[in-house]
Amino acid sequence: MSGESGKAIEREDGRADGARIRLDWLDALKGIGIIAVVAGHVWTRGPVRDAIYAVHMPLFFMISGYTARAVPWRVLLPALVRGLLVPFLCFSALLLAADFLIEGLRGVRPIFPGWLAGARTILLATDQTRGPFTILWFIPALLLARLAWNAIMAGGRRPAGWPVLLAMAAVFALALVVARGGIRSPFGAVAVPGALLMIWAGALWRQWGDPSRPLALLLAALAMLTLAAFPPLNMKQGDIGWPVLSLAGAGAVTVTLAALARRFPPALMRMAVALGRASLTIMYVHVAMIHYLTPYAPKLLLFAGALGASWGLDCLIRSARWTRRLLLGEVKLPVKSLDS
Repeated sequence: MSGESGKAIEREDGRADGARIRLDWLDALKGIGIIAVVAGHVWTRGPVRDAIYAVHMPLFFMISGYTARAVPWRVLLPALVRGLLVPFLCFSALLLAADFLIEGLRGVRPIFPGWLAGARTILLATDQTRGPFTILWFIPALLLARLAWNAIMAGGRRPAGWPVLLAMAAVFALALVVARGGIRSPFGAVAVPGALLMIWAGALWRQWGDPSRPLALLLAALAMLTLAAFPPLNMKQGDIGWPVLSLAGAGAVTVTLAALARRFPPALMRMAVALGRASLTIMYVHVAMIHYLTPYAPKLLLFAGALGASWGLDCLIRSARWTRRLLLGEVKLPVKSLDS
């Protein structure tokens, strides 16, 4: 969903691991995650929704941390603008236009009274977005978190090194302050401390490798406990649940799901990978479909329709170069550049 996660893995010296390597299991993990995101916006109450909200957004930040590398700013900034900011602005404008058009046809007041009010809320008060715009906090938060992470990791620092540990302790303290509430969120800023912690977890995962069997079993047990009993998170509002434990539990679920994704049979793997690669479009579009169709369809049909139609729209977007560039941020990049 981040537009970067499963595309290619590079070494910290900037060279690709032999060649540009695409890890299908990462795309499959994104596919699992985006299914959970759509389900969480259809079934908005109950234990299933709470289990989804205990992990679904931390999962995407952790995947981003797994693939992220500290690179020169001259490489990072254009890549993030091209891969995250431009699609965010384009989809935001399209969603605003769609809301004015659809609600006008239905004789219903649109969410925002005009373009200026909509743009101001989306950019400067992301925590207040709702309806088809409610998911728009994610990409700005990811962009800011990636910038901060690149600064933290500059100079060849290691995720488990003391400078990074001290920096993340400060980030955790900031996350606790933000979690108390009452802080405005321009450009998704209140989600950034929690996002940074999960990006760090993803980087540690990448550095340490997959867990040993005893540790994997322990993580699986923590994952089940997280899904069954941990409180839902609302990273959009800066809520990271139970300090340390909730994010650790979300990390355990992510690692456990990744282990399962690696063992998918071929047909299921292909479907999960395809959904993962379409996750950016699905993320932007599915809430709008759910929002406008809720009065007319049962929940199961809403889920299938929002997921399938968003997936189909992604295929349509990929059919033209200019739509891939504007809406997906997809261009051919040099081997040493950052996938975004």
